[in-house]
Amino acid sequence: MIKRFSLIALWIFSVSSLISITANAQATKLFDLLPASETEVDFVNTLEDSQTENILIYANFYGGAGVGVIDINNDGLQDLFFAGNLVANELYLNQGDLKFKKITKEAGIEFDGGWSTGVTIADVNNDGFQDIYVSRELYDDKPELRKNLLYINNQDNTFTERGAEYGVADDERTRHATFFDYDKDGFLDLLLLTQPPNPGSYSIFSGTELRKEEYHLKLFKNNSGTSFTETSEQAGVSITGFPNAVSASDFDNDGWTDLYVANDFAAPDFLFINNQDGTFSYKTEEALQHIPYYSMGVDAADLNNDNLLDVFVVDMVAKDNYRLKSNMSGMNPKSFWKVVSDGGYYQYMYNTLQLNNGNGSFSDIGQYTGMAATDWSWANLIADFDNDGLKDTYVTNGLLRDIRNTDADKEVAAYINKLTHDWVLKHPDGGGIKTIFDILDVDKVVELIPSQPLKNFAFKNTGNLDFIEVQQEWGLDQASFSNGASYVDLDNDGDLDIVVNNINAEAFIYRNNSDHQASSNYLRIKPLGKNNLAVLGARVSVYVNGDTQMQELTNVRGIYSTSEQVAHFGLGASTSVDSVIVSWPNGKQVRLKNVEANQQLSVSDENAQDGNSIYSFGSTNDYFEDITSEFPIKLKTPENDYDDFEEQVLLPHKLSQFGPAMAKGDINNDGLEDIYIGGAAGFSGSIYIQQTNGSFKKLMAGVFKNDASQEDLDAVFADVNRDGFQDLVVVSGGNEEAKGSDFYMDRYYENDTKGSFIKKEIENALTESGSKVIAADYEGDGDIDFFIGGRITPHEYPLPATSQLLVNENGKLTNLTEELAPQFKNLGLVTDAVWSDVDADGDLDLLVVGEWMTITYFENEDGRLTKKEIVALAETSGWWFSIEKGDFDNDGDEDFIIGNLGANYKYQTTLEKPFDIYYDDFDNNGKGDIVLGYYNGDGHFPLRGFSCSSEQIPSLKKEIKQYNIFASLEIDEVYGKKDLERSLHYTADTFNTIYLENTGDNFKVHKLPTEVQLAPINDIIVQDFNKDGNLDALLAGNLFVSEIETPRADSGTGVLLLGDGTGAFKVQTSKDSGFFANGDVKRIVPLQVQGKEIILVGNNNAKVQAFELKK
Repeated sequence: MIKRFSLIALWIFSVSSLISITANAQATKLFDLLPASETEVDFVNTLEDSQTENILIYANFYGGAGVGVIDINNDGLQDLFFAGNLVANELYLNQGDLKFKKITKEAGIEFDGGWSTGVTIADVNNDGFQDIYVSRELYDDKPELRKNLLYINNQDNTFTERGAEYGVADDERTRHATFFDYDKDGFLDLLLLTQPPNPGSYSIFSGTELRKEEYHLKLFKNNSGTSFTETSEQAGVSITGFPNAVSASDFDNDGWTDLYVANDFAAPDFLFINNQDGTFSYKTEEALQHIPYYSMGVDAADLNNDNLLDVFVVDMVAKDNYRLKSNMSGMNPKSFWKVVSDGGYYQYMYNTLQLNNGNGSFSDIGQYTGMAATDWSWANLIADFDNDGLKDTYVTNGLLRDIRNTDADKEVAAYINKLTHDWVLKHPDGGGIKTIFDILDVDKVVELIPSQPLKNFAFKNTGNLDFIEVQQEWGLDQASFSNGASYVDLDNDGDLDIVVNNINAEAFIYRNNSDHQASSNYLRIKPLGKNNLAVLGARVSVYVNGDTQMQELTNVRGIYSTSEQVAHFGLGASTSVDSVIVSWPNGKQVRLKNVEANQQLSVSDENAQDGNSIYSFGSTNDYFEDITSEFPIKLKTPENDYDDFEEQVLLPHKLSQFGPAMAKGDINNDGLEDIYIGGAAGFSGSIYIQQTNGSFKKLMAGVFKNDASQEDLDAVFADVNRDGFQDLVVVSGGNEEAKGSDFYMDRYYENDTKGSFIKKEIENALTESGSKVIAADYEGDGDIDFFIGGRITPHEYPLPATSQLLVNENGKLTNLTEELAPQFKNLGLVTDAVWSDVDADGDLDLLVVGEWMTITYFENEDGRLTKKEIVALAETSGWWFSIEKGDFDNDGDEDFIIGNLGANYKYQTTLEKPFDIYYDDFDNNGKGDIVLGYYNGDGHFPLRGFSCSSEQIPSLKKEIKQYNIFASLEIDEVYGKKDLERSLHYTADTFNTIYLENTGDNFKVHKLPTEVQLAPINDIIVQDFNKDGNLDALLAGNLFVSEIETPRADSGTGVLLLGDGTGAFKVQTSKDSGFFANGDVKRIVPLQVQGKEIILVGNNNAKVQAFELKK
């Protein structure tokens, strides 16, 4: 009995504990979704297809609508305005404690049947009360229902619609609008995001050429609060696109508001920089390396607390493998390049997070942050939701029906084709119908299209540009069809609540519970203007414990919506801030010191002083100066046109564009360094001889022209024949010709000592497509020998290539690979190598790196190079592109910095879930096939979709009949486990660029800082740049030749690592160092010119850059 009682008591205790733990877990959720029964916000954007209004007629039919945050009566409580598509707009008055009252009708907000989309809140007439502007669209045959609405606040909880009176009742399908003071006259001007009636109406783009069709963006100047006048053409913004959203923000820190317009349907995003004279300049191609394809929402904020505004734009690619494969057909290369050639720029169907580089340019780091894919996204908000001092992100998504589901599209097409075919058979004369909709049952068509509500995304900023998904942990994971969203402190408790407009469901009101959690202090600042309201364009910076945060007030954020206009700062555990600087667009500033946390301050500009420092970009350019425009070598390194994908459809990237080769040497013994710059296939390499005045003279050598048909991948100067003059060895590579072709023959040019060169034979040379040549007297006999890295087997990627050892025998180069380095045969896809006495035995060993290769060590055993298995290097397979040596920890041996693909790429990998590749003739047609694999969740799937996979292996179409089926299959289910097991298989363990420490008897791998991981590292220079006695490293690279479904890796601008002598490094990004190389960098070479150190940058298919190292 006692035992039984004890067991029951234990059971009760256990259950109670479980309930308590569960309750506590629920209580600690950052957000609570409040039901309409509690808040009285009962708005539902009800949407159903009908015969006359449906997704088949209107591309934007499922686009949803927005929400606006407004303080109607200036009582300090934020009210809510919801836009409805087929339903009436609604206005809710905040009565405190998260209770609202619907006041739509009594406030004078009427419903005329128009389709509302966007909500914009601003004080249009400077009377101190916020007004409402509603953007409307659709209804091609009812322009009166497309007129935008301007509700002027009557200051008594009522509004009067006065759009026509103010001149802004535009009826050309406005998606959204923003107010901003572009001319700094103190009155808010208006930009309308006007769309064409259908996605094809924008025609083509021609760079910055203005387009004057009626569908262009429309800019209206505010005439002192009484009316508006259109100034689109004069201002330079009358370009036609398919705009969904806009951010009006100061992107270049000059104190004037610029514009980022997010465009849908292949139209390029528009970045307009304010010229400070009432006009704007189109800067998309100058400032951005690539952009999304279907841009939806946009927000701008300082994500990394460097006082620069970054830009987050969302697209519609799914993160889940099944939805990714079933809803998106493969992109067409011809279509992709047509968009580029038509002026649409480089567009990829991924979100972009454009990090501000501080010099007017941006780098997309979306892949690194894990925020590149959030399904069919709409709103994206950047704010500090957990008050820890770091800005997080929230993304809404979901489409009422999956209109891009490939199988459903085929079913719909088949249904319509059969319907029309049967009708024509019965009614040869047409039967009197005017359109297909006279006989089409829309309900039947719509039912063929799947409908799946999705969970919205939330990403917590953990610092250093790292983010983690937290929608479930934060309580934001309800499945829905969510569109417009806003953040706002609805209950004035010091944290940001979230409001979401949903299709066919109640609006979400999320209460933020940060005020109940420890270390969630805050400070809220409202910069006031003459109307006693927040001033759009004002900036607020807070400084605490050496750190800074910055917020700029802007009108609209995300899509269709207006968030609160208060600068909100999370402070974490800090209970005060050292100082606050408030800056107004008129140049005035106020500085507050020792400000207590956990309050909202309204700061007026009445007593503000003139300020001039807040808008500094903060670029210091401490080490380098760009002298490209003055440097005497004016050369663009052209690239021949060759399509690698015609031979291998599923290549991950092109293999024919890895030049130019660059090498320096003193060819005439005048004490001046000369430079060889190689040519692509069809272009000869050239030597530029330095003159005493710092100019360069091109050597007119016919021997190089004779070999112009070959592709130069690398080169090195060395005195091969020991005559005191430097000779030249050039590696041939590329992918243009079949394997074994003389196209791949490496070349040795002997210096004739008279200013020219003579081509000499390399005995027993192989015709391998090479990548790298490095010279050293590895035998210790006084002669210079060479390692030549084999890059690829042409047209058979990823079959390994054979590398070569060229031994110098009295001035003759002979390939002695089989005799002295037999393990070089089929070594791998080598990209770089370095000679180093790793084992400190007095001779040079060899470290080799490459694509899909582990870091490979060859020990020199009396002239024979033997591969050694090193445990510390066993799990280092990657996409290595470069290696350089130096004693970074000052312990007497040489360490290494090794450049990898980086972590800012679509391809991600870990030891547990590696990115991998299989190669075999899977369909037995006599030709090898590529299969790339990746992990999504716990499943291992083919990387590429059904369209391109079946293009490579047509027999897949016989075995797999639907995209949905392919989307559900793992890689071994598609290709067969046995077939995969017999194939060539490589995995990648890491894509991180590393510092490899030589510990004397082993190696230790160290991941380099975040800034280094944002792009591939193709070349490295090691020297003491800051003259502190410790070795530093300059790293650069990009990869522009990805297959077109993968965004090109173009975020690299160059990183300077300042060594401290212990193996640790301080990062200097471009804005600090002054070294800015954002092209497809393949080589960086130091060159002495008139006592100055110059860094030459070899960019593929672009001009050579030059940077001078400051003394």
